[in-house]
Amino acid sequence: MPLDNATSDAIANAVSASPVDDAFNRLAQRLSGYELREPQLELANDIARAIKTSKTGIFEAGTGVGKSFAALIPALLSGKKVVVSTATIALQEQYINKDIPILKEIMPDFDAVILKGRGNYLGMRRFNDFMIEQEVAPEFIDWVGSTMNGDISELDFVPSFDTWYEINSDSDDCLRNKCPKFGSCFYFEAKRRAEKANLIIVNHALLLADAASQGAILPTYDLLIVDEAHHLPDIATDSFSRSLSNRGVRMLLGRAAKRVNPPPYLLQEVELCAGQLFTGLNVIARLAKMRLREPVAGAVELSLALNALRKFLEDADFEHILDVDMAREKAQLKAKAIISTISGYINCLELLAAPSEDWVLWLERTYNQKNDVKIEVVAAPIDASASINNLLINKDGLQSSIWMSATLATAGDDPFQYFKSAIGVDRYVIQNQVASPFDFKNQALLYLPQDLPEPNDQAFMAHACDQIERLIELTDGRAFVLFTSRYNMNTAYAELCDKLPFESRKQGDLPRAKLVEWFKATRNAVLFGTSSFWEGVSIDGDQLSLVIIDRIPFQVPDDPVYEARCELLKKDNGRSWFNELSLPHATMRLKQGVGRLIRTRQDRGIVAILDTRLTKKYYGKKIVDSLPPMQVIRQLPSAQSKLIEDFIDFKMEYRGHR
Repeated sequence: MPLDNATSDAIANAVSASPVDDAFNRLAQRLSGYELREPQLELANDIARAIKTSKTGIFEAGTGVGKSFAALIPALLSGKKVVVSTATIALQEQYINKDIPILKEIMPDFDAVILKGRGNYLGMRRFNDFMIEQEVAPEFIDWVGSTMNGDISELDFVPSFDTWYEINSDSDDCLRNKCPKFGSCFYFEAKRRAEKANLIIVNHALLLADAASQGAILPTYDLLIVDEAHHLPDIATDSFSRSLSNRGVRMLLGRAAKRVNPPPYLLQEVELCAGQLFTGLNVIARLAKMRLREPVAGAVELSLALNALRKFLEDADFEHILDVDMAREKAQLKAKAIISTISGYINCLELLAAPSEDWVLWLERTYNQKNDVKIEVVAAPIDASASINNLLINKDGLQSSIWMSATLATAGDDPFQYFKSAIGVDRYVIQNQVASPFDFKNQALLYLPQDLPEPNDQAFMAHACDQIERLIELTDGRAFVLFTSRYNMNTAYAELCDKLPFESRKQGDLPRAKLVEWFKATRNAVLFGTSSFWEGVSIDGDQLSLVIIDRIPFQVPDDPVYEARCELLKKDNGRSWFNELSLPHATMRLKQGVGRLIRTRQDRGIVAILDTRLTKKYYGKKIVDSLPPMQVIRQLPSAQSKLIEDFIDFKMEYRGHR
């Protein structure tokens, strides 16, 4: 619960118990509208203790706790070199543009910078070379001439992937200090600022790339703070995966022919072997996504052909090139880039030729607008926890790491067991589940219907659509309707969009950011969405009064990595794939969806979960107990009931259609 004014004044005027408390007192005095909150102080002091004792901190901070300040203040007070990692570039920019300027007013002097992946920065030499060969849009040239940071996010238009791929900063096409643009290089300037800064804001993908490269990207740091930590295990699995596709091989051969001119017979052999491999894969592809459990015919042959091309490029001295304007060195760099791509392909092919029990392999078949088939094979580690532990938690020189999110805890004696297993940590941990300061029992109703068919029943969608329509009428729109599958979303939208007396749209009608803007600007709006709207979207006030979720978000059983992890647990008679993997993952995901409703102390509304397994199955109570403590109802009240008036903010003009 938030502190009342008298208690806040008493805390602010008292002698602080710690430097952390003192900093929050200064924050309360300096920042208009900010008030001290017990949960935030609790979290901040727990984080300070983890830092001081050089332990791993794992914390769930409910909505409204203010976890960014709770982590940044003790981190900055520690005097250590700090890296903060987020799941998205958008949250990186929130830290640097919103939180850091506030803290600079109350904290000792410090420097904070944002560092993105190298591909986000413009490479001036590459751009100048590109200008010689290609026509460039005038607005792009204007931006290049005026930008101070060379960051693609500054653009108010999106360049084509092919264009940006040719002109962004690229480690495999970098002359470093021999480059005529080295002194003004945007990427190296960002790295120089990071070397000097006390605090560096990165994203998970860059953090993992640095870890895998043994610190080749980031400067040495003492303290790591991982925000949105629930995303990192999945991002790590993607980062450590390897893939190969027919289109990728075609692009590789085109680049090699254009840039380094190897002997045609080498390119022809790669093309022939790749054609045989992908033709064979297309023949055996019974599904759009299919596990590969046996050695794949043709993998060895393509690997040998690629290795011959790689050896030629490694041995090439390019003496035949007239060395004008560093042309010979540029050719060597282009060869290095192609070698890097080839090496990744060979690593994937080796696993296709000799599958490992530690890796899961699958193929995916898709079609583009021209109906051209794309065959891609992917190899992913079944368990990335050991790599996360070795490369991050036990990184040389790292003194402590803090892992935090609004959704980390699940049911069980240790609510963090699932997450700790995912990152490979089991000791020297300080952990806490810090409750939200919001009064959920008086701000939110949780509607759990009892008389619907179960979600796998053919009759479910018809009954669910009836419930969705009644709920939306009850709150006069102002609703997110969230689904676990695009099929269910499209089915419900097609059934309801013409029936509802409110303007409605579905995911895919506009880009995600534009849909959020539309929802905020449209009175009584109804938005139908899938996974990307389950988190990272914040709608304050009475614009959002209802969140409907169609079913418990259990993982899709045909996901190859999930399937492989389940199989591994099933082999151990003492373990349960459902209780150790499926249930905690679904619980965390459901908490994220539910969290869309109450974002401030003034918000009120209804969360409706249309899955009767929450009330009928043994595990349903475990899931419900993990959600915020809302008032549960089993039947829909009438629109005129006192209960609805208590939990829904209505404006008189909204109810004119009744």
